[in-house]
Amino acid sequence: MGNSLLFQASFDASLFDWKWIDWSNCHRRVRSLQRRIVQATKAGAWRKVKRLSYLLVNSFAARLLAVRRVSGNRGRKTPGVDGELWDTPERKVQAVAGLANVRGYNPVPLKRVYIAKANDKQRPLGIPVMNDRGLQAVHLQALTPIAETMADHNSYGFRPKRRCADAIDQLFKILRHKKSATWIYEADIAGFFDNISFSWIERNVPMDKRLLSKWLRCGYMDEQAYHPTTAGVPQGGLISPVIGNMTLDGLEQVVRGEAESFRRKHNINFVRYADDFVITANNPAVLQEIGEKVESFLAERGVSLSKEKTKLTHISEGFDFLGQNIRKHYRTDGRLGKIQITPSAKSFRNIKDKVKLLIKRHQGARPEALIERLNPVLRGWANYHRHILCAKTLAALDTYTWRRLYRWCKKRHPDKTGRWIAERYFLNGNSRGWRFRDPDTGESLIRVAELVKRTPHIKIRGAANPFDPQWDDYFASRNRKEIRAMTPAYTAKVLMVQDGTCPWCWQMIQPDEDIRLHHRDGDRKNYQLANVVFYHTDCHPSKRKEPDSQTASSRHNGVCHA
Repeated sequence: MGNSLLFQASFDASLFDWKWIDWSNCHRRVRSLQRRIVQATKAGAWRKVKRLSYLLVNSFAARLLAVRRVSGNRGRKTPGVDGELWDTPERKVQAVAGLANVRGYNPVPLKRVYIAKANDKQRPLGIPVMNDRGLQAVHLQALTPIAETMADHNSYGFRPKRRCADAIDQLFKILRHKKSATWIYEADIAGFFDNISFSWIERNVPMDKRLLSKWLRCGYMDEQAYHPTTAGVPQGGLISPVIGNMTLDGLEQVVRGEAESFRRKHNINFVRYADDFVITANNPAVLQEIGEKVESFLAERGVSLSKEKTKLTHISEGFDFLGQNIRKHYRTDGRLGKIQITPSAKSFRNIKDKVKLLIKRHQGARPEALIERLNPVLRGWANYHRHILCAKTLAALDTYTWRRLYRWCKKRHPDKTGRWIAERYFLNGNSRGWRFRDPDTGESLIRVAELVKRTPHIKIRGAANPFDPQWDDYFASRNRKEIRAMTPAYTAKVLMVQDGTCPWCWQMIQPDEDIRLHHRDGDRKNYQLANVVFYHTDCHPSKRKEPDSQTASSRHNGVCHA
């Protein structure tokens, strides 16, 4: 595709090749406008924010990136009520053209689906059609920089560059000292996304009010029946998490209060992940007063705290947050000991149930298929808990998995002895290891207690904003550290050689992104560092079916500066 087409408002689809988009120029254009939006938001220049947001949502680069995001995320294979998907380059090209025409636009009702929750209830999700997802993704690129600039420092859920480990590490920091707070106010909002007031959202979310109102009131289809929506934002939409965070931004200031001396005196701290948050203090009476202020804050937004899940807890009893248990045990002298953060009993029970179910479903399958299904589940759960005290829990998980697999083998071979089963499925040539393996291929199941070792997590700074240019060096350094800590040694070494960036789009490769290894000379057995490079999956040369030498052509031409 010619670079002259890159930022035109309209284009001839027949001359447009999705495989050869200059993604680096797209990111640069959008990034430039997002930075200017951040600066205007910090200065309180809301008219300028509005103008810049208009430029961004109407730019061709923003539509390209929106289509790429919608067609490349995990929900790309889940259609809405129209059954359409953007699964071919031609359909993606047509989608970009369709997003430019919003005159007379009306969203299609959502497709209602249900997923099971831990308390045996059902969580409703609203799945928009692809065109509505794409338009939301366009406006999300302008709304996210505003939300990040105005966000609470100790809010960690559904925000770029932040994760659960940051919230847990913040709790560790505020509770680890001898004089830290001893009372915990565990709060959970009842049906948060389903009950947010439409009027509050329309007054306070800085985006196109006409589109926002249509998205909120589009309704949903459940069992082929239409149901109108009168409150809340649909879980499943791209823009819903950002609106949810903006609804609760400001809660940290309400909790801390106006006087800094009062906060320090009572050790008041606040940590939030999505709609779950924790408040700490030395005195339960103080927490009760703060709880009343929180209720008033939430009432303005049409929501309230859940009576079932909101409670006061002493640190000696421990509390669960994000699947982990945080507790201080009493010593023999009556004093509180060191803080201990371990996988929660509920989380451990859930992973055991999942392992049991997977093994049961694969009773008639080949060992290789069972290993391929179990390894990602075990590795993912262990990696989530690798920043806390997890050694005993991981060893217990290995033991439980081994017992379930032995029963799986006995059911397949009821007439064989335990020694025969051990030699066939668990022992290698030198009778060591006791790893479950496929006797035909030699593939073996991982042992998480050996594979995953406890590694400290470096928490993100509270004020860090990935859209603010003053934090660019910080995030570049942090990204390199995360690559070394969260990826295999060889992968990390290759990424360090290429400075952690994708050679095609020049964007930083995040540790949780899908990437593919490319061999420059075509020899898949040549793993020398000079011969290999990692690409984003969508940026890999095989997607363009062209030699690697062409991937570096004219990246900087045709850039329109904001």
